[in-house]
Amino acid sequence: MRVSGITTAGDWAFGKGRANYKRASQAIAQNVVTRLRSFTDDWFLDVDVGIPWLDLLGNRGTERRILRAIERTVLQTEGVREITRLEIVRRDGQRGVTISIRYIDVFNQATADTVELPA
Repeated sequence: MRVSGITTAGDWAFGKGRANYKRASQAIAQNVVTRLRSFTDDWFLDVDVGIPWLDLLGNRGTERRILRAIERTVLQTEGVREITRLEIVRRDGQRGVTISIRYIDVFNQATADTVELPA
């Protein structure tokens, strides 16, 4: 697996040719983070891709739905074998959320990521 790299700001990385591409576990990790940051209805080619963050984060009692949506999205990411830890921290009075996740990929690499989602 090979994907074009992105910067910490979420933009495509350019200027280093093939060095800008991510491979194997790094590519899977980037895909996981990108998919978790995707909002439903945000991509015109497939409006079902992503998580309905705006519907979930602004309402009470949606913690289980958020967990299931995250699990489903991560496990459907090509190369992810299993999730070993998942924690969500909501920010009081805000719609944002912090996701801490640990998973094992098809290369037997354990990866831990923290994803901040502003609303």
